[in-house]
Amino acid sequence: MARARDLAARGRYTAAPNPLVGAVVVGDGRILGEGWHVRPGEDHAEAMALKAAGTAARGATLYVTLEPCNRHRLTPGASCTELILRSGVRRVVVGHVDPNPQMRGRSVELLREAGVEVEVLNAPEFARQNEQFFGAMRTRRPFVHLKLAASLDGRIASQAGNREWLTGWPARRRVHGMRAAAGAVLVGAGTVRADDPHLGPRGIPGAPPVLRAVLDPALTTSPESRLARTAGESPVVVFSRPEADPGRRVALERAGVRVVPVAEKGGALDLRSVLLELWDRGCRGLLVEGGGRTAARFLGAGLVDKITLFYAPRLLGAEGVPMIGGLGLMSVAEAPGFRLHSVQTIGEDVMLTLYPREGDVHGDS
Repeated sequence: MARARDLAARGRYTAAPNPLVGAVVVGDGRILGEGWHVRPGEDHAEAMALKAAGTAARGATLYVTLEPCNRHRLTPGASCTELILRSGVRRVVVGHVDPNPQMRGRSVELLREAGVEVEVLNAPEFARQNEQFFGAMRTRRPFVHLKLAASLDGRIASQAGNREWLTGWPARRRVHGMRAAAGAVLVGAGTVRADDPHLGPRGIPGAPPVLRAVLDPALTTSPESRLARTAGESPVVVFSRPEADPGRRVALERAGVRVVPVAEKGGALDLRSVLLELWDRGCRGLLVEGGGRTAARFLGAGLVDKITLFYAPRLLGAEGVPMIGGLGLMSVAEAPGFRLHSVQTIGEDVMLTLYPREGDVHGDS
């Protein structure tokens, strides 16, 4: 199972929006075949491993990190459950049942009914490896991963707001991996105006295009922005208020940008509506990289499932731009609480990983 988990990790930058899955076929004390899910539309891990094992799979044991699928549309050709039954595998060890309520346990039942011995571990490490998929299935919206980069005193830019890198290249490279793993990235319109970002994962071999989203109530994003100019490379969705300037909408759509009006709530775009729109577009993970106001809005709405915070060894002073905008709190007791999961040194920077104190998907089964 440890080997299967390592194999699953090979798809971390390419499998989204599908889960990470690894599989190993073992017989007579040796590995007969291995596989992992590389990207949507290609063989699932079980299919790859069984294909590698060939006829030797008969009577063997299949170790797989996530419950096999049982729908034809999820994998080329037959479903994984059918392939397992055709292979003659005697025993299947499953790391965790499928978290999708419509699928959970169904493949296990089908295999057992056909006479295959099935052991289900439901071990926390397999839920943790697929935290994005598990979280999305639990909430029925994309798993929201908030990324922040700040100075030691919590500033994301100098007083002048110039486009300057706070963190070093190793930390920025890690962020590119986060973009690929999430499959979708979101920023606010202020970030687009100030930084003119591309938002795609660079330097990640084989990474598919990610969906790039902007919260832009007044449609201030320029048709000449990098996002609009590269809309043909990977999709760009701009969320606006319904009454935004029709002329600006037409100009963006001519550039290949998809403009989606969403309802407002409390004078700003309704974030839950935004997330549901992204869900309908197949997004199961979302990396939020916007400025302090965007971060504050997701935090204030209780929609952050994970935070990665990079601290650069610099001090910008009180004149700098805060990494979190106003939350309207009257006391410490009202503040959103997070649990520190890990601390790592990335080059000269420090990376903190945090999860909400409530609703952590780790270990859910």
